[in-house]
Amino acid sequence: MGVLIMGTLYIRARLVNAYRRIFPHPAVVAMRERRRVANKAVVSTKRRDHAAIMAKAAQLRGEARD
Repeated sequence: MGVLIMGTLYIRARLVNAYRRIFPHPAVVAMRERRRVANKAVVSTKRRDHAAIMAKAAQLRGEARD
């Protein structure tokens, strides 16, 4: 009897997981969107910082030549 119940629970879990992949909960969708926007902001900041560092390095190299 226990094996039958475990098998049923396993199949139910697989179906629920498949359903959630197709139709995620609105809170999950919102969380993913927040994470995506935050990552985009971090990458943008890192690029801006890198550009500023490279510009300063070029400026210092120019001054060193003079």
